[in-house]
Amino acid sequence: MTDARFAQIVGAVKADVRSKLLDLLDEVSGRKVLLLDSTIVGPLDLIISPSDLQDHGVQNWHKLSEQPVSADCTQMIFLVRCTRPELLDYVAAQILADEAQGKDRLYVVVFVPRKTEQCLERLNKSNVKANVRIVECAIHFFPHDKDILSMDTPRSFYELHAQGDPSGSFYAAKAIMSLQEQFGTIPTVHAVGKAGNIVVDVMQRLRKEEQVGQASKVKKASGELALSQPGVPPVVPLPNCAGAIRRREEAATQQPKPQAAPSPEGRQSQNLRISEAVIIDRQVDIFSVLCSQFTYQSLIDHIYGVSNNSTDLASAEWAQGRSKTQVRLCPDDTFYQEIRDLHIDRLGPLLQEKARAIQKTYSEKDNIKSPTEMAEYIKKFKTAQSAHPLLEIHINLAHDLKDRIQSDEYRQLLKQEDDITANNSTSQSCFEFIEDMVDDQRPIHEPLRLLCLYSLVNNGVKQKHLDQLKRSIIQSYGYEHLLTLMNMEKVGILRYFQGKSVWSGIKRQFNLFVEDGHAERDISYAYSGYAPLSVRLVQNTKPAMNQSSGWLTMEPALKLLAGPSRMLKQPVDPGIGEEDSSQPKVCLVVFVGGVTYGEVAALRRLSELEEGRRKFLIMTTEFTNTKKFFESLRCEEVFKQPPVEVPKAVVKQQEKSRGFGFWPGGR
Repeated sequence: MTDARFAQIVGAVKADVRSKLLDLLDEVSGRKVLLLDSTIVGPLDLIISPSDLQDHGVQNWHKLSEQPVSADCTQMIFLVRCTRPELLDYVAAQILADEAQGKDRLYVVVFVPRKTEQCLERLNKSNVKANVRIVECAIHFFPHDKDILSMDTPRSFYELHAQGDPSGSFYAAKAIMSLQEQFGTIPTVHAVGKAGNIVVDVMQRLRKEEQVGQASKVKKASGELALSQPGVPPVVPLPNCAGAIRRREEAATQQPKPQAAPSPEGRQSQNLRISEAVIIDRQVDIFSVLCSQFTYQSLIDHIYGVSNNSTDLASAEWAQGRSKTQVRLCPDDTFYQEIRDLHIDRLGPLLQEKARAIQKTYSEKDNIKSPTEMAEYIKKFKTAQSAHPLLEIHINLAHDLKDRIQSDEYRQLLKQEDDITANNSTSQSCFEFIEDMVDDQRPIHEPLRLLCLYSLVNNGVKQKHLDQLKRSIIQSYGYEHLLTLMNMEKVGILRYFQGKSVWSGIKRQFNLFVEDGHAERDISYAYSGYAPLSVRLVQNTKPAMNQSSGWLTMEPALKLLAGPSRMLKQPVDPGIGEEDSSQPKVCLVVFVGGVTYGEVAALRRLSELEEGRRKFLIMTTEFTNTKKFFESLRCEEVFKQPPVEVPKAVVKQQEKSRGFGFWPGGR
């Protein structure tokens, strides 16, 4: 399968999402206002342009907030994720504000990807359910690249492992089922971790429900009449009754409709298949989030942040004075495709080569002697002129990133990280370094990263040291981070010492650290020597492609990881022949809890190392890095809530029970 054929899978998904959204807008004819969930606004730009919205009657669009929107349109559409029922209070506030002003509108609430009883109850409690038309739109993910599908549902890791809410895993299973509807059943599914096993369980349940639904349709088509009374057997119509005779006459007179020949695009989509899936719980491999990454895109994400294929360089000194600091990291740009996954050490020479090529193009004007040469030069000049501004930005950005990772401050961080993962660091020196970072009030995710890395590698921190560090963190960063530390303990990345660590066994069994001389020819190049555990797991499923046992041969190694592992074999859809062995096979890699750009680069390198025999389609709940990961564990919303007012009767009862002062029964 060529890259163009492989990109058709994501292209088909993108076309499906786009058509669903535009059809939804067309169902509400006329001018309308669109109010969007803030988590949908950014991903929506990857699918639909503002001109598309205007062509389909959308006059204005806004983020859904607590402030009502003023508009003269008589129709308003709310696009809300069903996993954020709190936003329905904003919907109710908008409707009530319009009613107070005497405005009569048609309100349509669209739940993505489906409506839930919790959302309907929230609308009912706000007393606006009767005012709205409720619709659901089965959009499960947004294509971010030719090989990446993201659900863009933040905090799914926190919700499962800290709150015990499996909603993120449920919707990940629904998303995989939607892919199977388009491209056929995935024959082999590997899953590891708590979230991975939940996804597989939900997939099996949904598949059984689908089979039961199809069986009931077959029964109805065969002539059985379902009765409303439970326990009453179905009545089969008599073959010679009036109704049966009429149906036979109608079937005889009805002419079969000629079937149109499938289009070339349809034939290609039928041939596109996903051979296997690997579902990975983020909890299984926290190391790849906490360790430093060195590819160009991952460093941009680490320093400036990447959101919806763009980054904001407003904080960069070299970008001061620019009219536009928002830089689009377009995956369709061939130049950016070439440099995004490069190690930062290899990026500089390539950018210099590109700059020399543009300069050479500019200097060719002095050698033009004929009109034909001038016409050819004009074409080359326009191409170089359009590429020049973007190349200038990437040269400045790469130089900035290189300076940052070569600073003494960053090198000290890397040394501590290397000492921790190699078990060379003494606890006292490591904790003193973390304590100094806390005292200097460095961004909180930096000391927490080293602390959690030490805890994971050594199976915990001794109580004396951990309690001291907790006190220092709360004193330096605020009492609200007490809940952050509690959540870190809940999800298992920070704990008191619990005995012998399995880190050395994991390193050895999965070959996580590669010598510098071999790292460039390995997936570990993205982390400068560390091979992401998640990608090693994907690499070790390769025997399954040859009808071997896959993960079953490495069961002792899998037992060292957090959470159970399993392999599911699914029956292939009837009527589908065997795959073409000459074509690369598509492997769906699902990250429940987020994926880093370093892991994305490592998976692309793995496909190259396997000489293109497997192409990896990446599906994730979100993109993550160290900063985003620890921010997801914060509980800021708790401190934003107004204080609870205690009724006066309760206060008097408490005072009466404890008496005056500090001594119960005093005076």
